[in-house]
Formats: sequence, C-alpha cells, structure tokens
Amino acid sequence: MSRGRVVVAVWVLFGISALAMFGWPGLTGAVSQACHGRSALDVRNHWTAADARDLVAACGAEGRAAYLRLQLLDLAYPLLCGLALLLVSALLVRRLPTRRWRLLLIPALAMTVLDYGENATVWTILSTWPTVGDLPAHLGGAATAAKRVAGLLAHLAVPLLLLAVGFDRLRVRAQTRAGAANPSR
Repeated sequence: MSRGRVVVAVWVLFGISALAMFGWPGLTGAVSQACHGRSALDVRNHWTAADARDLVAACGAEGRAAYLRLQLLDLAYPLLCGLALLLVSALLVRRLPTRRWRLLLIPALAMTVLDYGENATVWTILSTWPTVGDLPAHLGGAATAAKRVAGLLAHLAVPLLLLAVGFDRLRVRAQTRAGAANPSR
C-alpha cells in the first residue's frame, strides 16, 4: 500500500471514530445524557477528584454503561488521532530542507501518550465505581490538561508546516528564477 493510501486510510478511520465519539448524539453525548448533563471526564479541559465523584454520583448504572462504551472506542481513538496528525506532519517535514522541523512531531506523540494515560485513570475509576480514588483522579485531571495543550500544539503544527512548505517552495522558485535570469552563474 502506498504512503498516500495509508495516510488516507488512517484519516478515514480517524474521521469515522471521531464521528462516533463526538457526532450527534455520539458516545460523549450519550454519557452526558445518561449523567444528567455532566460531560465525560475525557472531554473536559481539566478535572479533579471532586469532579469525578460528582460525575459518578450523577451517572448511576446507565451512565456507567454509557461511559464504558465511550471508553471502548477510546481505546482506538487516541491512536487514530495521533497517527493521523503524525503522518501528515511527517510528510510535510520531509518536504522541508532542515530536519529541525521534526520537533513539531513531538506534540502529536505526547498527546497520544497522555490520552492513554488519561484513559488508564478513567478505566481505574470505572473499575472501582462508585468509589473514586484521589490519586487516579488527580493524575487523570493532570493528564487531561496536558493532553489538551499537546493536542493544541499538534493541531497547530499542521498549518504551520503547510506554511513552511509553501514558503520553502516560493524560496526555491525565486532562486531558480534568479539563477535562470543570471546566465553568468
């Protein structure tokens, strides 16, 4: 399978999983509906042990079941999201003359690892339901906040790399034209 087809396949799978997760009503919407308007911990910007306890108290058996379905999809979603961003960014980095741009691949990797760390804490909370331990909740809340920052950087890396590739192409064209205009070189 060609590199381009792999990228397209990953983006299609990512799109399908994102639609299932966030589309209307989606799995995140199902958690919110089953938990009296409270959103899943994973989609918040940050959360604490008190937030997790409030969610668990509001959810009941139906909410826990909805959250389990969300977490099952969330086993694949972070990988697909991270891989989609990483593949596009890596393809753009390869088109640039300097490899320093590879540093922009780190946020996509960090986002993915942090998302799985967050998922581990949510699975811990789901497995000890209705008890919520302080340590998993604090670690999960911190992982969520860090994931948000890394995710923002990973998403911003793509347009930044597109601009860098575009400017590099313009620079190469200008140099080629200047070289053609000056035959003494």
